[in-house]
Amino acid sequence: MNKADQEQLKSLWFALRDTMIDQLKAEDTPKASFLNVVRQFLRDNGITLDSIGDPLAMQEALEKMTEDLPTYDDEEWKH
Repeated sequence: MNKADQEQLKSLWFALRDTMIDQLKAEDTPKASFLNVVRQFLRDNGITLDSIGDPLAMQEALEKMTEDLPTYDDEEWKH
């Protein structure tokens, strides 16, 4: 693969990541199918809870990832 192709793939990866983050931060409740895409993206990139060896670092990483995400009332999930 030439360097131009690698740069294009890198740009595509970052665009996909940024789009997923923006969608997760949106006010609307995400659909299960979208959450599955995010889950698979994380898994494909080796991002799992057990990939962080230090439990405190894991907790900090999870808090950082979720601090800007919206929260949903239980009533919203019953629809």
